Amino acid sequence: MGDVFEAWFGKTKDSSSKPDLGVSELKATPFKRLKNGDISAKERLVLNIINYEELDNENFESSHLLQKNKILELGYYEYNKEVPKSDWFFAKCVMYEMLKNTNDLEIIKKDWETIQSYVKQGKAEEINEGLTNYLAACTKGVNKHSMRTQPNSSVMAKQRAFSLKGSFMTTLLRDYIFGDQKSDAIVKDSTELSKKSLEEIIETKFNRFIGKSVPEIINELNIPIKESIRTGKYNVEITNKILGIKSRRGIEADEFKKASIVPKTIQFNSKSINKESMSLPPFKFTELVKESWTDKSGTPDASLNTYLSETKFLFIVFKEDDNGTNYLKGIKFFRIPDAQINGTIKDVWQETVNTLLSGVKLKMENGKVTNNFISSRDKKIIHIRPHAAKSSYIDSKDSNKLPTPAKWTNKPTEYNDNFMTTQSFWINSRYIKSVVKDLL
Repeated sequence: MGDVFEAWFGKTKDSSSKPDLGVSELKATPFKRLKNGDISAKERLVLNIINYEELDNENFESSHLLQKNKILELGYYEYNKEVPKSDWFFAKCVMYEMLKNTNDLEIIKKDWETIQSYVKQGKAEEINEGLTNYLAACTKGVNKHSMRTQPNSSVMAKQRAFSLKGSFMTTLLRDYIFGDQKSDAIVKDSTELSKKSLEEIIETKFNRFIGKSVPEIINELNIPIKESIRTGKYNVEITNKILGIKSRRGIEADEFKKASIVPKTIQFNSKSINKESMSLPPFKFTELVKESWTDKSGTPDASLNTYLSETKFLFIVFKEDDNGTNYLKGIKFFRIPDAQINGTIKDVWQETVNTLLSGVKLKMENGKVTNNFISSRDKKIIHIRPHAAKSSYIDSKDSNKLPTPAKWTNKPTEYNDNFMTTQSFWINSRYIKSVVKDLL
């Protein structure tokens, strides 16, 4: 589709480092339609290969990245496996101008400087996609042996390319291209971003409230008091008010969606116990078993690996005292380390794949169905739990088709071997506590 898009503009294929049309770069990029009807970017938008030797001496304003990609002609086509590729077509074509999107530009600049700082320190081999918000440095090469020299170290580093994250591309699609339902922005004035990073701006907003009780914060922020409201509901409302955003769907901000920052309020009781684990996006059993953890170049391929590699969590921590009064204890940005993603978490993913392929074991016992997926009791950072409104073992909106028939014990006659309740991976509550324990 990239070749078709370039040919449409009369551009002959080459490997020039200059923009395709002299001033603008042509990029064909796929989107997909999810089961719930939402539109999502299928992948990140890869821009250009990073030359570590040149990057070391560049400044952002005159950088190769900006000169080549400051104006992007984007051709969006729908990726649909059910339709022959010869019938695919471009649904939308738009121009994205970095210099005219001042908030985006400042965050992209900070991301570029973060990547450059690793090169200047001779640590290009330590670069990963979770370091940055909008602009990432993704692995790019034929295989894991595609390596490049770096200027300030003798250690070879993986070949990488600048890319706009999948979350950034999805937000453009949903809010600007196929829709017009933009989320509030945390940063109202782009000049703030020239002085502080997005994370620093968010931390500054929270600082004056840390250590205060929920009643104090509610009073200070003029949040209406509702006798029936649950503690957790106030936590979300307080977070939105502090950030200066309005959302009816939890904590939702333009920057969070673009940067793949997942905010989550964590409630602890007076004994420092948090009961809730954190759900990750649900998966389809038949698709999960077809995935590879990484592709040939070592780039995350499995949906779980891609999600965790790109996602940064923002934990907002509340804790009750012995009298039941709730306090805001602090916030923490956190990305799961690569060693854990490619270690324990990969093992859980692989065991889940193996269980599905061999046939998940289901057992009806005391009116409840149990299975042999990894549970929170196994203490493996993540576990498998239902992600549906109701349990279902027939073909329904709450179930998922299995790749291999289930192995039942005491199966009710009305249940089907080929379906079970939709599941997702969950981050263990104990693991979350270990991450934020210094705030307690």
